[in-house]
Amino acid sequence: MARIVKVGAGGSETDWHEALKDLRADDVLLLEPGFYQLPQGITLTDITVKGMGATPEDTTILGYVSVSADSRYVTLENLCINTNTDHNSLFVPPEANSYLTLRNCIVKGVGTDTAAVACNGKVTLELYSTKIINGSLSMFADADFRLEMNDAIIDYASTEYCALALEGKGTAIINNSKIHGSTNTFTKTNCELDINNSQLDCVLLHGQTWMNMLNTKVLAEDDSCLYISDDCWCNIVNSTFAGGVYLDKKTRTIIQNSTLNRLVAINEAKITMMTSQILAHADFQDNVVADATRVSFSGNMDYEYFLALSDQAKLAGHDVVLNANDADLAVQDNAEFNINVLASDRSNIEIECNKEPNVRIFGMHWTAKKK
Repeated sequence: MARIVKVGAGGSETDWHEALKDLRADDVLLLEPGFYQLPQGITLTDITVKGMGATPEDTTILGYVSVSADSRYVTLENLCINTNTDHNSLFVPPEANSYLTLRNCIVKGVGTDTAAVACNGKVTLELYSTKIINGSLSMFADADFRLEMNDAIIDYASTEYCALALEGKGTAIINNSKIHGSTNTFTKTNCELDINNSQLDCVLLHGQTWMNMLNTKVLAEDDSCLYISDDCWCNIVNSTFAGGVYLDKKTRTIIQNSTLNRLVAINEAKITMMTSQILAHADFQDNVVADATRVSFSGNMDYEYFLALSDQAKLAGHDVVLNANDADLAVQDNAEFNINVLASDRSNIEIECNKEPNVRIFGMHWTAKKK
């Protein structure tokens, strides 16, 4: 039968260490504000631990916590987990088949390659109004996971390690959250990734990742703030990218109602764009196949070409807007360019091309030039 155990230093509460010696399945530990030492860590089974302070840091567990292999669930609420040793602050073992739920918690890592939250085995991890600071949340290769983040933050802007690392197989749903640092999937990943109404620094996708992105901002300004590779499929709607979107290998991507600073697609990538705009530079290479409907291609002074096709790349477009802004357009090698122009900042556009029959533009005058 479930018990409610009040833990603290007062006369009516149970002492912290005494409470730990007498833990039973389905216990609910209510911790009075204070610091609770766990120098050797603790392994929890079928238990709820709730801090009674006004904020999570009012009730701080100094140590690290593991979920036992036979635990059905562990729920932590209104707590701060702070380890100052090189351990995972929260650890789920490979043998687990469990739920781990954090509500209004703060989890602090040690700023190394040791994940702050490390999940293996079969696990459902729920984060509600929770912060992970100075460490990553990592789903490892043997994990069969379901991750749900709601109004949560991961703050680990490391140049060496991921903030959110998704390996193994499973589903990750990120709603109304912020991730400061890199969000990564890997070669062995088999994952559905849903990102909604969120803000991320950068996203790097590998393996077999199916990503849906809605109403999201990606803030990094480098050439691959979103990098999609391997056999990934992506559907991006109403999102903005401060830097470059880079598509590689056999990726399949749909972009709708979105704004990109730059776009580069290579190898055998296929891309469909609708009602979107590219602000500075677009480059299609190798065997890329692209289709654009009501897409605006613009240039600026930072790039020689606002739109470039080379090798065997193909771009077909309908109601396209071409705003060169003093940049050039190139269709080289055996690339094919077949578009209908809705509007342009030029009455006549010059195109660097070596095979004029491969260029078909309707709706405006164009002339070929050699470089």
